[in-house]
Amino acid sequence: MNSRKVQGIFDDLNPRTRLQWAYPDTGRRDPERNTGEFLAAMPEWRRHALLSFTINLQGGNPKGYAPDQPCHNSALTETGILRPDYMARLERILDRADDLGMAVILSLFYFGQDERLEDEAAVLDILDNAVGWVFDRDYRNVFIEVNNECNIRYDHPIFQPGRVYELIERVKSHRRQGRRLLVSTS
Repeated sequence: MNSRKVQGIFDDLNPRTRLQWAYPDTGRRDPERNTGEFLAAMPEWRRHALLSFTINLQGGNPKGYAPDQPCHNSALTETGILRPDYMARLERILDRADDLGMAVILSLFYFGQDERLEDEAAVLDILDNAVGWVFDRDYRNVFIEVNNECNIRYDHPIFQPGRVYELIERVKSHRRQGRRLLVSTS
């Protein structure tokens, strides 16, 4: 079984919307608490036979399929750099999943956040950086999903059905010690 749990590393970088995610008991938003609660729930998920989950570097729209996403939830800078705070939270989740014998589908890009990426060169840099990051940590329980739902409103053509195969092939071209990552899109 798999479950979509894309908000495990959530934060909102938009000063106009970030306070709507404040915890009621503290009045503060707290991405570390969010990840801590995610980590605490993982053993229970596993006990109930959840073997895999999806997490996304750009989250998902926390309000569901709303037409706009004013929040800025992204482990990625506009120029292609992985944000250390997000990646540290992700590392804790991936390590715990490995300890629990769970597989993780790591989705890299999400519509509604992708327009914050400067250009196609940034997209390629992010992809290369993320794949390298997974290899550097020698994760064997991580599959790459290039982007979530490639057939809807992405701003960059390389995310759309006619070209997304280029990103899949790029992930497949990365190898370490004869190993490559499994990759797909949805």
